[in-house]
Amino acid sequence: MTHDTLATRTGEATSPDGTTIAWTSQGRGPALVVVNCVLVSRRTTMQPTLPRALAEYFTVVTYDRRGKGDSGNVGPYALEREIEDLEAVIAAAGGEADVYGFSSGGTLALLAAASQSASASAGAIRRVAVLEPPLFAGSDRSHHDAVARLLATDPLAAQVYFTQEVVGVPAEVVAQMPPLGDEDRRALPTLLHELSFLPGTPPERFAAATAPTLVMVSDHTDPRMGEFAAQLADAMPDCRVATLPGQWHGVDDATLTAAMVEFLQP
Repeated sequence: MTHDTLATRTGEATSPDGTTIAWTSQGRGPALVVVNCVLVSRRTTMQPTLPRALAEYFTVVTYDRRGKGDSGNVGPYALEREIEDLEAVIAAAGGEADVYGFSSGGTLALLAAASQSASASAGAIRRVAVLEPPLFAGSDRSHHDAVARLLATDPLAAQVYFTQEVVGVPAEVVAQMPPLGDEDRRALPTLLHELSFLPGTPPERFAAATAPTLVMVSDHTDPRMGEFAAQLADAMPDCRVATLPGQWHGVDDATLTAAMVEFLQP
């Protein structure tokens, strides 16, 4: 297949609470839904060319999580609403899909798979592939409260706080990051979404998730990511770990695509 033949469509799914969720699909083959990480939309994702690479093998569906990009944001926020958003996108993709999530988007994908297993609902999520999902065993909401206060007074400081104190990016690296664009600035309140669902995610929370799962980790990343991956493999009934050549919290498109094709198209 060449890139010229990849069909692209856009549309909106409606979540049960009435929130409209904007999506784009491209490629052909089995459906693969991409769950983005904190703050970003389809346009501002840190993996902008990955969907095109994956579309050589899958019908890749990217979407704007609630409060970001072209999607709506009916309140109040709850993890259950985010899971319903993903389910609505999967329904628009044909009712069944594999799911790929990066960073906190990976944690969200795992939470959705665990919720599906716990409810014994129809298996909308077939398999899950995630890249470096963070786990937060404790239920401390101090980060949530600190970011909420900063959003009310200095939203850009809230983003710096999240990056340094929650993610753990060194201050010197934060200083070199490019300034946020207008779209990401508008999405800053959604930092609280991550800080609502990340606390209380120890490995055992995912023990009931029955969907086959691949946890990918870069060989040059934060050591905690490898620890999280190993803990998930121990806790989950059908989970494998792949350590891939990469950089800090990142792996190139070709390597990621090859790993996912091997896992999702055995």
